[in-house]
Amino acid sequence: MMSWVRITPSRRQPALIAALASVALCVGGCYSSFSQIDTHVNALLDDTSGGIDANAAPETSGWADETLSDGTLDAPKPPTYNPKGETFDFVATSMDDISGVISRLEAIQEENANSPIMTLAECLLWATQNGREYQYAEESYVIECLQLLMERHLWGPRFFDTVSFDLDGSGNAGLYETSMDIVNEFTVTQRLPYGGEISAQYLASFAKTLHNSVNDGSLDSISSGTIVLGAEIPLLRNAGPIAQENLIQSERDLTYAARAFEDFRRRYFFEIVADYFDLLVRRQAIANGSKSVELSSHVADRQQALYEAGRVNYSASSLAKNQALQEQSNQAQRWELYRLELDQFKVKINYPIDEELRIHHVAFAIDPPTVKMSDAIASGLARRLDLQTSRDRVVDRERQLRNARNQLLPDLGIVGRVAIPSEIDEDGNTSFVPEFDDTDFNVGINLGIPLDREIEKLKVREIQVLLERQRLQLSQEFDEAAVEIRASIRDIDANIFDLDIQKRNVEIAALAIQANDADPDRVEVLNQLQAIQDLQRAEDGRARAFRNLQISIVEYLLSTGQLRIQPNGMMEILPGMQLEPTENLSYDDPPA
Repeated sequence: MMSWVRITPSRRQPALIAALASVALCVGGCYSSFSQIDTHVNALLDDTSGGIDANAAPETSGWADETLSDGTLDAPKPPTYNPKGETFDFVATSMDDISGVISRLEAIQEENANSPIMTLAECLLWATQNGREYQYAEESYVIECLQLLMERHLWGPRFFDTVSFDLDGSGNAGLYETSMDIVNEFTVTQRLPYGGEISAQYLASFAKTLHNSVNDGSLDSISSGTIVLGAEIPLLRNAGPIAQENLIQSERDLTYAARAFEDFRRRYFFEIVADYFDLLVRRQAIANGSKSVELSSHVADRQQALYEAGRVNYSASSLAKNQALQEQSNQAQRWELYRLELDQFKVKINYPIDEELRIHHVAFAIDPPTVKMSDAIASGLARRLDLQTSRDRVVDRERQLRNARNQLLPDLGIVGRVAIPSEIDEDGNTSFVPEFDDTDFNVGINLGIPLDREIEKLKVREIQVLLERQRLQLSQEFDEAAVEIRASIRDIDANIFDLDIQKRNVEIAALAIQANDADPDRVEVLNQLQAIQDLQRAEDGRARAFRNLQISIVEYLLSTGQLRIQPNGMMEILPGMQLEPTENLSYDDPPA
């Protein structure tokens, strides 16, 4: 609240400076600190996420505290490191060094037993705390929140204060008359909900003529203060809800951002689970490959012994030995593919790429759901957050069309201004006390006749076309979502059937191995080697089928909007869902 104090001529200058300093300090104190901004952002994020029944919202923290400039922030030509080819050293080896190749392949299969082991739950927690994609999604959500806070600030009272200091000199035949002016302009503005703005302004000025003080020691001073109240209110064009368009859209955009973040968390969980299961399949292939290497080596040793005994020819022994070497090479490739995918998984969750990591062999298994196709599609389309946002964006376009039609109206508005000058003292000087009896006011109505609205009409037509396109796009998105839901349900049934077939294939292949081992002399070496390969393919197929079944169940939950993610990144167990740890992918393979 601003109070008015009469200032005597002898104390007017220091009192004015003190008053201006106080105003500057008060106005400066109105601005929020960054910690207060973060508090507002956190509260708004929690409120918005809670409004869509989401249980996780980003926590604001310091951004861009570190720099990569390293002294090159303002460098017009940043340094480039590109050494010449002559500085490189390429060490060649012989293509016939088979023993060296075998030793290197065997080294690929070595793994540090002391490397840390991470379970699926631990990987998900790590990803939510450190994942780059997750952080990017959080920051996108926070940016929308900041955009809304900026827009909200425009709709609150806004304070402005400007202090100017001028020193003027006017020369006349070598003589100069100088004067000093100090002007403080303090303004408060407030937007109106349905268009227009009101403002209050206080203009304080203080002037001294310095020339007289040099001649006769006197110091003439002039001071004044004026209060100005103004208002501009539209009645037709830009009046009504259109005035709040930016605020309304920002509020809605924050809700869209909350939905997008929650939808991202679900898809992020799905992607990490799929990658984790892929790694388990790779590890299972390695375990199956180890068995194939062992069986192939056993056949090769037996064929070599039979050849030395003269019971088989050299080609059979050579074929068995070559196949054993091929299995060793294949096993090395399996390890390399596993390590490649593991490094890619580290990048996915932002785990240090140069640190060793082993994933635990136990994942989870979800019993397949009982689904009625029509009910799943209807409820799934209603629950999907992305479809809700697409539908609401059509509403945004309809609102834009209404606002565009508003621009065809004439400009009609009320303009008002009230000026309250300062009181004049008995000695003729102006003080800073308002003189309400000398108040001036002005009220008017402005009418702009719409002689040229061609661009506005074209804009209306453009938005109508965009609205029709967006409605078509919304219809297509709903159809595509329905197809996606149908496909996920059918995938579950297909993968259940495939898993049963693959289990049978493993049993048949295992029986073939047992039959060959019962009487190996009567079985051709090609048949023995083929049986080993059949067993390996069957076991690999069983692991992939189990992976595909579990991923199809999670994808069904995702596509129907039933997937719920806890703050630690793990899936929420729905009523009736059976979620248990399983070793079906590794089949007693030790943790790796």
